[in-house]
Amino acid sequence: MPLVEASKSELFKRIASALVLAPLAIGAVYWGGLAFSAFWYVVAMLVSFEFLRMLNKWGQLLWGSWFIHLSVLLSLYNLIFVSDSRILLNCIGPGLFVLWLYHDRSYGTPAVWSLLAMFYTATAFLAPVFVMQHPDGGLVAILFAFALVWGTDVGAYFFGRHFGGPKLAPMISPGKTWSGFAGGLFTGTLLAVAWCWLAKTQFGLVFFEGPSLWVLAAVGSVVGQVGDLFESFIKRRLDVKNSGNLIPGHGGVMDRIDSILFVFLYLALVLSLVALAGPSS
Repeated sequence: MPLVEASKSELFKRIASALVLAPLAIGAVYWGGLAFSAFWYVVAMLVSFEFLRMLNKWGQLLWGSWFIHLSVLLSLYNLIFVSDSRILLNCIGPGLFVLWLYHDRSYGTPAVWSLLAMFYTATAFLAPVFVMQHPDGGLVAILFAFALVWGTDVGAYFFGRHFGGPKLAPMISPGKTWSGFAGGLFTGTLLAVAWCWLAKTQFGLVFFEGPSLWVLAAVGSVVGQVGDLFESFIKRRLDVKNSGNLIPGHGGVMDRIDSILFVFLYLALVLSLVALAGPSS
């Protein structure tokens, strides 16, 4: 009975957190523009904070390193999305980051972890902004990613708990099962495809269609689950249970956006490849 009660309590925390976070994310999509960019910049700030705190074995945040991260994000945003950006401004953040890496070992964190932290932080900010502003992506692609990740998360949770069975990656995340992986793949793909169908039939917005849409959604679901495992791998290597405790039932921000971060990066790469391929004849 205590195990059942604990499971219900965990589920309640997840639902309560989702009811708070989902409107914020959808609201940022609705307002778009600067509001959307600002929302994901704040997310990236929190991701950077949590990652650097995990890297610091003395339990104190490296404030200077955090500000360097934020400076890099603004520089990259200015370079990629602002047409009249100044060259000097674009060099400030990356220049500080290079200096940080040079003195990295004095902070007690290996340079490879510093690079990973910066890549993770930059992806959390730049990938969703790129997808939102892409002419072939935008609103439909962003909500496609949300539907895919939320569907996968719900399917994996309920299928995994109901069917159990062999573990998916016991050395990285002991709680995940192959049945949860399959359930997440099924529900995530179905929900993402359903959203694209609704967007086309009700709003005249076309993202992908036909078999390519099913493949895009299925691969995206797998990518999202890999992102979840990758973040679990980071925590295991750094010997922490959660990246933080900001979100009840989920731990930190990194614990909540691990899947969506990978899916946004995946969609950004797909949209870039489609753009490079040009219109089909």
